[in-house]
Amino acid sequence: MNEIEDHVPALRRHAYRLTRNMDLAQDLVQDTLLKAISKKDQFEEGTSLKAWLHRILFNTFISAKRREKTRGHHVDWDDLGDVYGHGSNQMARLQLRDADRILDELPEQEREAILLTAVDDVSYQDAAEHMNVEIGTVKSRVGRARRKLRASVGRIEAREHASRFVAEAA
Repeated sequence: MNEIEDHVPALRRHAYRLTRNMDLAQDLVQDTLLKAISKKDQFEEGTSLKAWLHRILFNTFISAKRREKTRGHHVDWDDLGDVYGHGSNQMARLQLRDADRILDELPEQEREAILLTAVDDVSYQDAAEHMNVEIGTVKSRVGRARRKLRASVGRIEAREHASRFVAEAA
């Protein structure tokens, strides 16, 4: 199981995409690794270690979200300064905020499929194993997610164009 270390960077990226917070992502990866190590006897040789680790990570994330619903949401006030800060990167922050919002608008299954395949570069087959669905289901979820993302990006670009036009006319 020493190969687990090879998958930590991808787990961190996946965790960050799910939590949108570096500290929470690190905690999620740590919890995932602890569970994986403690349940290493449940890993079936010959199957994808990457898919197995990502499934543990996602299930851990979902469990935390369910607990959050009963306990309420935690706001880290230190992170708010970064979101509402000023400076030369303000446009980049707004674009990242829009991208996060677009991803949040996707149904959870579509978001997971697109993040696994497009961001974490997981094959459709491994994503199917991770999500415990058929490969065709993953492909259709990714296709629907891409269509919705393109439509959302188009709405944002149209809104930005309109606001620039109004500003120039004033």
